[in-house]
Amino acid sequence: NACASRGLRTQGMSPGRLRDDLQMWLDLRLKYGLPSTLLVLSNAFMYTQGKDSEISSQIDALQSVLSSIPEELFHEIELEVHNAEGAATNKQRLEVLKEQQELIEEENEQNEENGNTGQAAPKDDENIDEEDQKKATAAKKAQQQSEAAEAGKDVGEAVEQERKETETEKDGTGEDSSKR
Repeated sequence: NACASRGLRTQGMSPGRLRDDLQMWLDLRLKYGLPSTLLVLSNAFMYTQGKDSEISSQIDALQSVLSSIPEELFHEIELEVHNAEGAATNKQRLEVLKEQQELIEEENEQNEENGNTGQAAPKDDENIDEEDQKKATAAKKAQQQSEAAEAGKDVGEAVEQERKETETEKDGTGEDSSKR
């Protein structure tokens, strides 16, 4: 279903409403060039608000999503766009840096307050995904080395057995010539 693949609500909706919603989505995407990720995000926002919320259209959902983006994030993204276009001013860069510095100071103050009250602030300095991957890679490598060593041992034993059999055949006596 085209509506469901775009994240549009389908359950309990009339076919006419589905057509209207799909047409709105297509217009916003194709005519106005809105990124599909933003449209899907707004649809997810509409889902969380429930079927009977005041958000009844894609436009309302987009306005709600965009208005909920923190101003600092908006300014940072705006600066990135201007940098990419070569139109960023030093004033914009300075404003974004000031906002980031203020956020860092606020976070440090919160961490100090939490430390004074005995509440530990969560730290996001570990990447457990990378560690799990490193451990899995190391375990796989160790297993391969173990298998290679075992295979080498088996090959070594086979070569030694072959050598002994060859010596016995050359001797013709059936005895190991090394025992004489």
